[in-house]
Amino acid sequence: MKLENIGKFMAFSFAGLMLGSCLDFDVTGAEFNQTQSNVEKVTRRGQVDSIGYRGTITKDDFEAAMKACETNFGVATGGVYALRGGKKGELPGTHQYQYQFMLGADQYAQYGVIPHVNFPYSGIDIETSYSIHQKAYGGAYGAFHFVEAPIVPLLNMEAIDKLPEIKAIFLLIYDYAALEVADIYGPLPYQDIKTNRQAHPYIYNDLETIYNTVEANIDTIVNCLRYFPQKEEWYRKPILERLVRLVPINMEGINKGYTDLDVFVRFANSLKLRMAMHIVKVDPGKAKRWAEEAVAGGVVETEAHEMALYGSMLGFQSPLIEGWNSWGDMRMSAGMEQVLKGLNHPFLNLLFEKNERIWNNNVPSDNPNYELKPGTDYKGIRTGTYVEKEQNGPTNPYNGFSKINQLYIMQAPLYLMKLSEVCFLRAEGAVRGWNMGGSAKDFYEQGIRAGDIQDRVTGLLKGKYEEALDTYMAQESATPFTYVDPTGETDPIQSEITIGVKWNEGDSKEVKLEKIITQKWITGFPVSFEAWVDLRRTGYPRLFDVLNPEDGDGSLDEGDIIRRLPFPDTSDQSVLLDVTTTGLKALGGADEQATRLWWDVNKDNF
Repeated sequence: MKLENIGKFMAFSFAGLMLGSCLDFDVTGAEFNQTQSNVEKVTRRGQVDSIGYRGTITKDDFEAAMKACETNFGVATGGVYALRGGKKGELPGTHQYQYQFMLGADQYAQYGVIPHVNFPYSGIDIETSYSIHQKAYGGAYGAFHFVEAPIVPLLNMEAIDKLPEIKAIFLLIYDYAALEVADIYGPLPYQDIKTNRQAHPYIYNDLETIYNTVEANIDTIVNCLRYFPQKEEWYRKPILERLVRLVPINMEGINKGYTDLDVFVRFANSLKLRMAMHIVKVDPGKAKRWAEEAVAGGVVETEAHEMALYGSMLGFQSPLIEGWNSWGDMRMSAGMEQVLKGLNHPFLNLLFEKNERIWNNNVPSDNPNYELKPGTDYKGIRTGTYVEKEQNGPTNPYNGFSKINQLYIMQAPLYLMKLSEVCFLRAEGAVRGWNMGGSAKDFYEQGIRAGDIQDRVTGLLKGKYEEALDTYMAQESATPFTYVDPTGETDPIQSEITIGVKWNEGDSKEVKLEKIITQKWITGFPVSFEAWVDLRRTGYPRLFDVLNPEDGDGSLDEGDIIRRLPFPDTSDQSVLLDVTTTGLKALGGADEQATRLWWDVNKDNF
């Protein structure tokens, strides 16, 4: 069953979400667990972590349960869209996507840089890449609440316990979102939110507790979904049909209808594999066990298993087109220029446009070095640069740095779990000596070949990436690269990347890891959450030092990278009390950008 523009079905049904006083640019970390007015007001705090999947049900009870959940089903998909820039039940859009990714993690992973200071329509200034503004840095936390607000009431309904597979999949969505936001800020009221607590105080759970609980959930979810084929056809068929509309995140599932729940099993296990790699330095024994269990249970192994929000199927275009180009709020980073030029990666001319006019105010206008003429080169801005104020206008030279190629990015999926990521996770596990079901070399090379970010079916430049790969993958070493800032405001700097692309079994484990993470960083674009995690836990890829790191909250020094974001919305006295009472203890450090999260251990990779 092919569903086109499925998101339009959702747009009307989320309009009444209660967000208190939150404005478009001010969806901070306030605990808004209210449900919308046209949804059943569910205050029940159910046994969310328990899924009774082996029970039997009559047809009458099944129909009654489906009917009882119908209104809540009508908004639950909005929580799925919110994973990648959906807001109030709508499909991913530029404003929310920008708030969720571009103003924060996209800069911290060094995928892009905001080329101006002033955001005139929102009334905020972001002086440098690590500067934080209350209205901006809470974006990822606000996005998490757009996920949980429509999903948590459903998870706590009595009727959903009679539909265990649907409950399991929405529990997976909740856990996926909670992990992403925990890896940005640290502790959060994970369990209180999940179990539908309606008012403060909220108890902040530490990251170790969150990770262990999610892993236990995944095992339960996988067992539930594997048991599903043993149920009768009259039960299985409507569950599968309903999931196509409720959770449209698999290309083949949207096109043909879900024939079983195997892709969700693989999604859950792939998330467990990702979690395993996050904790490898803080608990290597547990990391190995989780990773090997995940792979043995089945992970994403083909493009048909990938999970994403597909603009070509759901009816939206990539938010990057407006965010980068039309609005002028993002440009290529010097780190991206450094990696792509040093490795001669095909993304350089596929994914980006050459510069518009850039000038250097430090030399006379009759000097040949005064101006980099339009269309000369692919140019990125050093992360942390003091850019000028004007947004998308002719008096700010930073607006002339490289934009995104909208023809290439237009219908690129917004991935939740991409084949290339899982391949690189397995490659890293193999380098660490874990049983990943194959060799590091094979997974590494498969990850590169699966790295195109275009839609696998409708990509307008489909095949261009693949055409360049044989030459690309044969490179023994990086091309020496010196970054030159055409504005003259920052000094030239030599890249420290020396590794090539070609796999060499004689390389040390450290060099192999650097190759894996560098390629994972490239192919993970534009979803920056995982790239920022890898940069923190491994130090790769080797990117230029961030300029002016002290312009954040003052906790970072020269050479430091941002380790986390402070708890958002602590101007709310109820939130502040919760943070003071349980949040800081769960964090184990000061509420600062320099504080390392539980898994971010300061020791060697091996």
